[in-house]
Amino acid sequence: MTDSASRRLSAGDYFDEAMRVLEDSGFPALTAAGLCERLGATRGSFYHHFKNFDDFVAKFLDYWEERYSRDLIARPEAPDLWSQIDEQANLAIGLPHAAEAALRAWATVEPRVATAQRRVDELRRQGLAASLQRHGIPETQAAAFAAIAIAALAGIQVTRQPLDQSEMRAMYSELARALRQGGPS
Repeated sequence: MTDSASRRLSAGDYFDEAMRVLEDSGFPALTAAGLCERLGATRGSFYHHFKNFDDFVAKFLDYWEERYSRDLIARPEAPDLWSQIDEQANLAIGLPHAAEAALRAWATVEPRVATAQRRVDELRRQGLAASLQRHGIPETQAAAFAAIAIAALAGIQVTRQPLDQSEMRAMYSELARALRQGGPS
């Protein structure tokens, strides 16, 4: 819990705490009052940053897209294909999977969350495909591999909680092995 008397909370503090709420308790527990309680903040602090809870949700979804998709895609690439695939697997393994599983569940009942979730998945798919193409994988094969990798990520997030990182690493190793058999050496 943060002592709000000792420092001023930022919108980012609320977003980070929202990810922890999603990880710990799922989307039904994500409320303005709950965030304030967890952060030791007043409702006034929350409303200093957000017009209302809907505004918070919209900005939180933008934060999720930026931090966990766009920022990851923008990282420098490794010099060779196989190092790049390992790096991307490490990034995927490092995602906040329980929070993302909660977001996926929330997307089944909230259209704007569903739109954001589809956008995040598509950004990740396009980013991976483009990276593979820059490393010499033909467009069709890169697109197929990226689609499989994103589908595998979504699937393991919702079927394996808590997520076993070694199981995820093995899954991505198998995907890379399949790509290696059909791609450049």
